[in-house]
Amino acid sequence: MMKTFTSINNLDHSQHNQENPDKFEVKDAMFYESIKSQLDMLKRDPSEESISKILAYSRIK
Repeated sequence: MMKTFTSINNLDHSQHNQENPDKFEVKDAMFYESIKSQLDMLKRDPSEESISKILAYSRIK
């Protein structure tokens, strides 16, 4: 039986760090700003009645 393995010392990690990490942060911030209004629309304050119904349902299951 032949055993094979990949030595961790032989892996090439140089390609993973080619792009500037700040570039990703800027892209992330731009993406967040573009969807911010849509996320705000999802934010709701539920009524006490809704909370009570959810809690009652969760106790049944």
